[in-house]
Amino acid sequence: HILRGMAPQVGALGIVANRNPDAYQALLREATDAAPATHHLGVHADRADLPRFSGPLGGMITAMQASATPWVWFLPCDMPRLPSDMLATLWREVHRTGADIAVPSTADRVDAVRHHWVCALMNQRVMTTLLPAFNSGERKVGHLIARCNWTSVSFDDAAGFVNLNTLETKHGGD
Repeated sequence: HILRGMAPQVGALGIVANRNPDAYQALLREATDAAPATHHLGVHADRADLPRFSGPLGGMITAMQASATPWVWFLPCDMPRLPSDMLATLWREVHRTGADIAVPSTADRVDAVRHHWVCALMNQRVMTTLLPAFNSGERKVGHLIARCNWTSVSFDDAAGFVNLNTLETKHGGD
């Protein structure tokens, strides 16, 4: 779902996955075949020089270093209901503000802001902050982004950012 939604919006698609590379390669090939203007960047495991269990930051580092483009849009595979206009909205905001990172946010049940850190649009410039922070032991994406020139973009539909990791989650526990 994520790949099919992204493919028409981007010039290149890649996946960072540390297991099942053949299955992800097939999904990536299918998504890029459906959007011929989209290039297939392949499936990448976290870099071998990164510590095991490096989490999302390890994946972000791997993706940034595998990408030849100045901007990289990160999306987790467990959020299939993401807004279809998210990339365009984040793109407009980084250009309006001059930020190096745009992060979507929604209001939670008590109207507090919830940032969706792993759905960020990032410029390669942040690697000068990302790598030293990671190498010093930082593993929280939100903490890293807070060290950068970033902006938050509010989206109305919090349900679009729900994580669907299990069939129980998908069906609301039914």
